Amino acid sequence: MDTITNSFLKEFVESKNYTTQIESEKFELFINYCIINKEWDSVSFDEKEISTGPKTQGIDGIGIIVNNKLCNSVKEIEQLIELNGELTVNFVLIQAKTSPKFEGKSIENLFRWTKIYFGDSEESFKTDEMKNFIEMKNFIYHNSKFMKLRSPICSLYFCTTGRWVADENLTEIVSSNLKELEDLGLFGKVNFNPCGSKEIQKLYRKTKDPVEASIVFERKVTIPTIPEIKVAYSGLIPFSEFKKIILDDSGKMKSVFNDNIRDYLDNGNLVNADIADTIKKGALDAFCILNNGVTVVADEITGAGDNLTIKNYQVVNGCQTSNVLYENRNIKDIENMHIPLKIIVTDKSEIKSQITRATNNQTAVNAVELEALTDFQQDLESYYESLDNNKYKLYYERRTNQFKSSQIPMNRIVSKERQIKVFSAMFLNKPHIVAGYYGKLTKDLGEDIFSKEHDFLPYYTSALSYFMFEGFYNQKKN
Repeated sequence: MDTITNSFLKEFVESKNYTTQIESEKFELFINYCIINKEWDSVSFDEKEISTGPKTQGIDGIGIIVNNKLCNSVKEIEQLIELNGELTVNFVLIQAKTSPKFEGKSIENLFRWTKIYFGDSEESFKTDEMKNFIEMKNFIYHNSKFMKLRSPICSLYFCTTGRWVADENLTEIVSSNLKELEDLGLFGKVNFNPCGSKEIQKLYRKTKDPVEASIVFERKVTIPTIPEIKVAYSGLIPFSEFKKIILDDSGKMKSVFNDNIRDYLDNGNLVNADIADTIKKGALDAFCILNNGVTVVADEITGAGDNLTIKNYQVVNGCQTSNVLYENRNIKDIENMHIPLKIIVTDKSEIKSQITRATNNQTAVNAVELEALTDFQQDLESYYESLDNNKYKLYYERRTNQFKSSQIPMNRIVSKERQIKVFSAMFLNKPHIVAGYYGKLTKDLGEDIFSKEHDFLPYYTSALSYFMFEGFYNQKKN
């Protein structure tokens, strides 16, 4: 393994406290983390949950991304169908080898076991991890009536520490196997992605890069100076520029809606149906006066004139609009359609919450959905910060990816989802209901979670207990 890749691997292992695993297991977890971050654009997940386990052949990791959310159970997929009324699915299958070269036999093996996974020989897999992945896959295809936009995408990643040179024999193996997968009729698209040391290094660097977008914002005015606001703009932006805020370079949705208190609703929702109808009927010129637009809150903005780069940003209002625009991104002439846009730059977390609460209060959002934005969340984050900086120090990630570019060890960061799950399991005696995503969990638990009457200590205690348990597990101590 080259020096740079080995250095990145070592940093990852130390940050996650994977100190006793054998080298190949460390490398598999490292690769799973890098690949899923690329496909999902988030570092707030546990790479162990996508691992197929040491006894599974041919496949080291499976990420199932449903409606732009990484899922780990059938229950989570059920919740998303209930919420969205549709299924858009990406299957990500990963094989990682520390070998310094790409070998045809190993590549063939990845394809072989992928075909078994999607075929009729599922009993070939014996591990509990694979049983869960098979159950999720079967549930998805049994509910194919909800695949309104497209069939699932299957992306295969074969990663080594070598260099891919498109050897003729290897490309023939890939080509013939891709055709066999496509002939199954299960996918809208099948991709094969060879990743050598250079690609792996690039992927790991990306896990630390702050979220940013460079846009041309011509039709804007500067909002007058406001205390605690560095700068603010309001105006109209064409979809050709706006999509840079919500889509990554590969055309996938960015994870920039996590501070938005409402998850995306399906087009059966009246508001979304109206937005879609406006676009599909060709009333593109009228869109900017019929839609309330999008509000973006960022930590920083650079650039001059109309060329701006926003960094560490979130779409705090406009999740519905953004998703409908994404679904209709191929409509004729949509590139020139203008969207109302506000960009507000502040590094004050309390100001961000006020903006989010204010913009969403103007629509029909109930009190339960506003729970994520109460003072309790901010105070809980402050409580974590106030504790001594010792071996039990943890950091509450109130905003997704807020510690992405920091030097804080990843195993010490407590996401909102993790906080809800460990608190519910330890103090509410409800470990059975903690499968799901943040918005759904908050609704299900109601005032049992993040109540203004609650003390902060049990939240920290539950997170610390999980941190210590995970540490023992990672070090394989009894």
